[in-house]
Formats: sequence, structure tokens, C-alpha cells
Amino acid sequence: MPRDLLRAPGHDRRKSLGFLAIAWMEYFCVHGPGQVVGMPVEHGDEYTFFVVDCYALGEAPSNNHMLYDSAFFSRPKGCDKSGLGARLALFEALGPCRFAGWAKGGEVFEDPWGLGFRYVYEPGEPMGRAIKAPVIQCMATEVGQVGNVFETIWYNLGGADDYADDVLPPLMGVPGISMNQEKVLLPKGGEIRVATASSAAKDGGRETFDPPPANRGGGRVR
Repeated sequence: MPRDLLRAPGHDRRKSLGFLAIAWMEYFCVHGPGQVVGMPVEHGDEYTFFVVDCYALGEAPSNNHMLYDSAFFSRPKGCDKSGLGARLALFEALGPCRFAGWAKGGEVFEDPWGLGFRYVYEPGEPMGRAIKAPVIQCMATEVGQVGNVFETIWYNLGGADDYADDVLPPLMGVPGISMNQEKVLLPKGGEIRVATASSAAKDGGRETFDPPPANRGGGRVR
């Protein structure tokens, strides 16, 4: 399948929070509603390196060292684009998704809830921190059209009624989350919400992340 891969000058996959993101998502996230509901997530090379490229960092401190503020990913229907968008949204909501300095090597990130996630940084690798009060918007044509992205977020955070005892999502162990079918309130401030296409214009654009719209051939992250 023909494709164009556009990168910023200075792009270096060794300087990316993407490897941390993939490790975090594969530890904490499961597949949402569908044929593989509740199953662990494994990202192949293509999806892994898309995430690595999205979180590429540079030396300049502007934009928190991030080289990109948007990305587009186009694949056929059924390729788990909505699932990837949901996992990125969860990482942006709860994970160490922003630059916190360059590692000397051996530094360790451990999840703040005591759920067992542990990541050891390599020398020169960027370290991550969580966003304070993130605002994550799941776009839809209208509020009632929640879509696969928010359904997967909802499932991972404990919103479903039909979990099997042996496939409970690890993120259900995060304390202090409150949610309904249109909004998730995060433990230390911030939210994940369903929004209509014009919502960004209404609230002044406070969003820290927009996962891809549901049910489209392409995808976008911000």
C-alpha cells in the first residue's frame, strides 16, 4: 500500500517517549468491545513505530521538546485504529506522556498506584511525567454517537457490566475515577469527554489531546 511518511528535521526514534508509551499501554490496556474484548494488547512493528514517531522529541524546549502536535494514520476499516486511539487517550490521561528530562541510564518509572508497572530508562532516553489536569476530547458527529474510541476507554476504566473475573482491565485499579457514558473525571483533575465536532470552538480549545474520530478510514492524534 503506497504511503508518505513525513518527519521533522532532527527526528530520531531513540529520542522518543513512544517506547515508554507502548510499554505502558501493553501493560495496562486491554481490547474493548468486539471479537477480542478483554484480551491483552500487543502492538506490531507498524503501530509501535507510529507511536514512537508521534512522541519523538527534539533538543529545543519549545512545545515541551515535542517535534509534532498532530499526526495522521490511514488504514482500512478493522485495523484497530479506534483501539489505538483509545489506548493513546488513556496514556495521555493517566500515563507519563510528557518530557521530564533526559535519562543518565538506570532511572526507573513506576506507576503511582502500586499496580506493578515498572520501566527502566536507557542512557539518553527521555523520561516521562503525567499531565496535570489533562482534557481529552473524543470527537463525534453528535454527542449520542459515542463510537468505538470512547467505548474502549469506558471498558478499560471499569464502565462495563459484563467483565469475566479473569480478564479485569488493570486500569480498574486506579483509584478516584468517576464516569458516566459521556465523561470520565480523572483522579487529580482533568477529564475525558465525548464532544461534538464544534466543541473546541465553544470552550476555547483547552484540549491536551484529541484521539482519532471513530468509524473513519483515517485517524488523527493531537
